[in-house]
Amino acid sequence: MSKRFPVVWLTGNSGAGKTTIATGMEEYFNNKDTESPLARRIVNLDGDEMRATVSQDEGFSPEDRRRHNLRVARLANLLSEKGFLVLVSVIAPFDTVRAELQELCDPLWIYVKRDGLGAPDRPYEPPENPALKIDNDITSIEEARELVKNFLLSDKVAAQKEEVVGVA
Repeated sequence: MSKRFPVVWLTGNSGAGKTTIATGMEEYFNNKDTESPLARRIVNLDGDEMRATVSQDEGFSPEDRRRHNLRVARLANLLSEKGFLVLVSVIAPFDTVRAELQELCDPLWIYVKRDGLGAPDRPYEPPENPALKIDNDITSIEEARELVKNFLLSDKVAAQKEEVVGVA
């Protein structure tokens, strides 16, 4: 099935601002900007909400994180095929898992960076070539939301979009 909009995955360490940015985009496009092609088409899959619902049985070992990420990716892909632009605000901490996710739902990656959040019990491997990088050490949350809004409305996202057959 063709996708009307791509999956956009916000990755970054816990506390970097992924959920705050994604929630702001969901609110903006679903409640304020009713003229945009994205109006009422944004779904945010938040890591904490996903762990409380579809991944209740998963812990935080590398394999549990992998399974959790794959579950979220499958749901994101399904929602994307139904015509939604899906924002995923889930850490996805490992390059190897991100490669699997790329095969599964072909997301556009936004790396939300903030220094001082790493810890030995929370490993994180930054992505090498994200579509967009936001450094929340030097960017305010308002500026970060504006960057993501412009990215979502850009040709880069539109180029990933495919027309759904049979939909006017």
